Amino acid sequence: MMASEDFDFIVVGSGAAGLVAAITASRNGLKPLVIEKADRWGGTTATSGGVLWVPCNDLMNEQGTQDSAEAARTYLHNLIGADADERTRTKAEAFLENAPKMVRMLSGEGFRWFRTPDHPDYYPEVDGSGIGRTIESAPLDGNILGATFRSMRLAELDLPAINSGQFSSLTRAWTSPALLFDAARTAIMFKVRTWLGQKPLGNGRALAAALMRIVQARGIPVRLSTRLVDLVVEHERVTGIVVEHDGKRERLEAPAGVLLAAGGFSRNGALRKELQGRDQVWPNTIPEDEGDALRIAMAAGAATELTDDCWWMPSIQVTPDLNGLALGLRALPGGMIVNAKGKRYMNEARSYMTTGKVMHEHGASDERHWLIMDGPFLKRYIFAELSQKAIRQQMQDYGFLKQAATIRDLAIACDLDPDALETTVARFNGFARNGRDSDFGRGDSVYDRYWADPLHHPNPSLGEISRPPYWAAVIRPGDLGTNGGLKTDAQARVLDLDGKPIAGLHAAGNGSGSPFARTYPGAGATIAAAATFGYLAAMSAASRKNDRPV
Repeated sequence: MMASEDFDFIVVGSGAAGLVAAITASRNGLKPLVIEKADRWGGTTATSGGVLWVPCNDLMNEQGTQDSAEAARTYLHNLIGADADERTRTKAEAFLENAPKMVRMLSGEGFRWFRTPDHPDYYPEVDGSGIGRTIESAPLDGNILGATFRSMRLAELDLPAINSGQFSSLTRAWTSPALLFDAARTAIMFKVRTWLGQKPLGNGRALAAALMRIVQARGIPVRLSTRLVDLVVEHERVTGIVVEHDGKRERLEAPAGVLLAAGGFSRNGALRKELQGRDQVWPNTIPEDEGDALRIAMAAGAATELTDDCWWMPSIQVTPDLNGLALGLRALPGGMIVNAKGKRYMNEARSYMTTGKVMHEHGASDERHWLIMDGPFLKRYIFAELSQKAIRQQMQDYGFLKQAATIRDLAIACDLDPDALETTVARFNGFARNGRDSDFGRGDSVYDRYWADPLHHPNPSLGEISRPPYWAAVIRPGDLGTNGGLKTDAQARVLDLDGKPIAGLHAAGNGSGSPFARTYPGAGATIAAAATFGYLAAMSAASRKNDRPV
């Protein structure tokens, strides 16, 4: 993509972790090269919501929102647990200290941030939790990248450039004139900008494009369709890599080091079987998320951690190979999730990380669990998949969506115990009328209510399932990628089996162990961790080079 290819630091992967690392390296005197296995750049970042969870970020301070490093520290240390070892605690501290610095550094490069002020953390009951710690890229025009835009992942997608705070309100557009007006205005502005020749970008595409704009401005070379084949190790130090492009292999020297930021292994069935013991998985990542870098580093002696876990995301099954993310779908009034016996077993409105994990623990990876809904639910709210008649028909053709005139008939169609499902629905409807879920507390927390319907009473997350036709959709414990991988320290250095840093080798993103252990603190925690440890990796590499005798 770029003409000049004079480099000394190699970044493997072109998502948030890789691009932030390349920018940081360039700012600190290194000459980075980015390589990308796919023929498109942006990684899973470009397909994501594009938000970052950054406590005490500058936008909070500028907008007068109270937050403190101590509160964030209390929250995060409560999540990772008192039994966390020193390295895990140190990584968490490194994130808290450096995430705001990373954001500030990007601002200095012209990055325009936007903050969602009312998004709660994912565990509001935990001491130190906050609201409004999530930030994202401001929408932008993809044309600013010139020809490079055409090779961005999902460049061809035509969607309005919305921010993350609009996801919930657009889902509820039919419920009030004000929300409908906002949705119409969003659609009209998209049409106008498109007519003017712009390519409006929001969410993950905006984040990826904003980072690539800085990469371009700094003249950082990016090679696409370039696959990592091996690490070059000399005198117990990683000094370069071997890549393959168009069937030809080439050795690339990296005297300042290598950063592995190539994602996790969610799409590698063999690795998921080996490391997680799972035969059935439902990833929502890009096809290239196959764990190449993980395998290669392990062969070079790298240690691993948390490889048995993932970033859980409940997902409705659309086709055998396609899922739909279940966000507001689980929290809005008029729906509930049941197991293969037709019984509820959790608060469906909790964070996707918690809900997906609970689903897996209750057998949803081995049997069909169902999202039960009534007719008004699908008419009142707007969903990417279920609101489209053609997709509903496709799901029905595959057996992933059922419809019936009665709850009893719906149970029979889903191969559930009719008496059990009727009893479950009747109990749930009683909770909805009273406004209190006596079994699991759905709708009690500020997070439950964030995705719910504030115009519905008495509980914005509980609504009766009482009007036909009745629907049931297969819902799976999907994921947004793996959250374990190469074992790293607070400088993103990869550790060997003895716990010592492998000289010249760093890792960040889903291919490394999460600084949050097995938890997901808030919206954008995955990308924030990836970007922050990409930043730390580049700082570490630059520091080592600058300190090295000439």
